[in-house]
Amino acid sequence: MRQYPTPKTGIAALLALAAGIAFAAPAFAGNSAAHYGVAVNSTATATKTVDVSSLKRPYINVRCGDVVVFRNGDQSFTWKFDVKGHRTFDLAKVAPQGFVASPIKVYVAGNDLEIG
Repeated sequence: MRQYPTPKTGIAALLALAAGIAFAAPAFAGNSAAHYGVAVNSTATATKTVDVSSLKRPYINVRCGDVVVFRNGDQSFTWKFDVKGHRTFDLAKVAPQGFVASPIKVYVAGNDLEIG
């Protein structure tokens, strides 16, 4: 005997699908900082420090998984790079408003612990 979904089970399935989409939406938002990693509150795990006011070139190189402290005068922020596809992006996308005065490209390489 074949059973067909009732209106109650159909509504429940639709609500579950909508909830899943709502929770996943921030991860797929265009140009979201989440595409490039996460802010970190502690500098204890930092793998390097970059003073953007003294850069001699308009780019920096990092590896996926690096935790970097960025300084500019008395301002600083710490970022953990977790970049799908290791794409290049402008530091201003993850830096606090007004932190960088000119474009600084971030080149993200893979790390030795990644598979594939």
